[in-house]
Amino acid sequence: MPIRSCNCDNVCEICLGEALELARIYIDTLKGDLGLKNIHLVYSGRGYHIRVLDQFIMEEEAELRGEVLKYVVGAGVPTKERRDIPLGYTNLFNNNLVRNICHITGKEKIEGINPKLLKDIIKNRNQIEKDKNGNYQLGIFRSKIGPRRYENLLDAMARINLSMADGKVTIDLKRILRLPSSLHSKVSMRCVEVKNSNTFDPFKHAIPKFVQERI
Repeated sequence: MPIRSCNCDNVCEICLGEALELARIYIDTLKGDLGLKNIHLVYSGRGYHIRVLDQFIMEEEAELRGEVLKYVVGAGVPTKERRDIPLGYTNLFNNNLVRNICHITGKEKIEGINPKLLKDIIKNRNQIEKDKNGNYQLGIFRSKIGPRRYENLLDAMARINLSMADGKVTIDLKRILRLPSSLHSKVSMRCVEVKNSNTFDPFKHAIPKFVQERI
């Protein structure tokens, strides 16, 4: 993921935990906002795949599946002029925006965000609060950042949101999916279906026996 709390070169407990957190958010959106039901979460050995098997989605063209992807990840900045965006999308986008802001370490190189803005984002992110309905209030944070730089931040985060998921794999039904029980060649971890995302731990449930013995 382009924004994460760790700086590991491969995979670690921190980034895999944050990837699982993000997968849960995407699944909640697919179910709650889009009404999809036949959803499976699979640990690939190095990350997470969300497999949506609802028949009408499988039959749709790549363009529509691409629009579903953009909606779920929050790849468009909501504006008053966009009448085609559902009402709940603003909260979805803000949730992803705040999540990214909270995970920024200051070492990232993000297109559209210079080092000074990055420092100011980290400095002022404690100004973001939730209202009584659980929605994020960004007014004070926006005033601290400045209106023009805040718009730059929104555009940059929309691009980051889109890169959080592999778009090419998402829209192409001809891609070969990793088979559960197979090993990821770079990290020697098993591909397994996640039955319970609350208790799943890849370092317990996806390390093959021969690797555990070697450790």
